[in-house]
Amino acid sequence: MTEAEQDHQDDAGEDDATEAEPGARPTVMVSGEIPGYEWDDARGAVRNLGYEVVGRADSSTVLIICGEGAERATKKLQEAVEYLLLCFDATRPGAFRDAVCAGEFRGGDPLPEPVKVDAQAVKAKSEAQAIRDWAKAQGYTVNAKGPIPASVRHAYRVAAKQAA
Repeated sequence: MTEAEQDHQDDAGEDDATEAEPGARPTVMVSGEIPGYEWDDARGAVRNLGYEVVGRADSSTVLIICGEGAERATKKLQEAVEYLLLCFDATRPGAFRDAVCAGEFRGGDPLPEPVKVDAQAVKAKSEAQAIRDWAKAQGYTVNAKGPIPASVRHAYRVAAKQAA
């Protein structure tokens, strides 16, 4: 999954933040999966404590809650640094549950290090997807994942040379 796809998946169902209105609830970003909680349940617990869950940081954002895989959402981590947000490490055993029971999230944990994107791996994945798309359009049978048969790769490259 690409970084952009991960950010999109992370943000699915969360509203983009807008500038805070006076008296508006403080906002938090949630990144990654919270151990022991379904996606909706974790965000519902945060909302029940009076926070609004958003996909993008703004001036009303007070915290980023980092679950498992948060390091893949590099855009959220960059925004957390930009807005000087506190981090709550929800991967620590029982930390999220304890915060919900206490009625408050306290930040101060270190932000996870963002995943380094390997440009060659991204290029190889996009080429593989282009080959799969082309092959399907040409009537070849290819799996959505896994190795692409050498004969299909060869046919794709021949067709690409002819088109150029």
